[in-house]
Amino acid sequence: MSDLAHCLVWNVDPVAFSLGSFPVHWYGVLFGLGIVLGHSLLSWQMERAGYPEGSDLQLTWALALGMFVGAFAGHRLFYEWDRVVADPWGAFTFKGPIVGLSSHGATVGILLALYLFHRWKGVAFFDLADRITFGTALVATFVRLGNLANSEIVGKATGVSWAICLPRHDIGNVWVPRHPVQLYEAVVGLVVLGILLWIDRQAGGERRPPGLLMGVFAVGYFGLRMLAEFFKEPLVLGADAPLSMGQILSLPFFSVGIYLLWRAWPGRERAR
Repeated sequence: MSDLAHCLVWNVDPVAFSLGSFPVHWYGVLFGLGIVLGHSLLSWQMERAGYPEGSDLQLTWALALGMFVGAFAGHRLFYEWDRVVADPWGAFTFKGPIVGLSSHGATVGILLALYLFHRWKGVAFFDLADRITFGTALVATFVRLGNLANSEIVGKATGVSWAICLPRHDIGNVWVPRHPVQLYEAVVGLVVLGILLWIDRQAGGERRPPGLLMGVFAVGYFGLRMLAEFFKEPLVLGADAPLSMGQILSLPFFSVGIYLLWRAWPGRERAR
């Protein structure tokens, strides 16, 4: 048995309540709350810029759809490739177990939805991209809290005094004190949101260079995400791999963020 004096036991039922025979999980509740609050931040940004009334709700629906489709497909491609190879059609349907959602796939889906909205409405892509960063950071926080509610996406074993034990993950008699990596990444989302709010104010709000906030988000969130991955149990690649799958998938977004910050630097050609 592990020394439970050195860990906080997290044994919360992932089901928040039931509607008849349909269980409603805390993950879904937190995900939905994140979208609602993220929409409020997007509404503030779009109203401040004078976008037509209702366009914020249209964009939120588009982003939510892109996020779910991208997260579903991304998890299959990045973390269940053997399943895709064995049954290409079935892997992208709801046949069989739905193991999880990929945050990197969700990011791709969000960007695709943003691009289609930009083409549909004829508005500047990077103007929209900057405005969604606040809500995206907040949704990322709530998603990680949902992962904690599900006792999933767990941290590595550790002896730190703030370790948690997850009986619903470590089923059996041995409970492993682990890094609360879900909380680490939830804090990352909040820290990035705070930085975005500060940068927005320092850059003059509506006078900020296009692409600046998108660059800050990509560098801040995915950079810190790569650091948090060192404390997380690997999902696909072995423990001997130099980088985790999450770090490999974060690198392109981090690199694009560096480029956007370079483009937005005073005196540079502005991103469009």
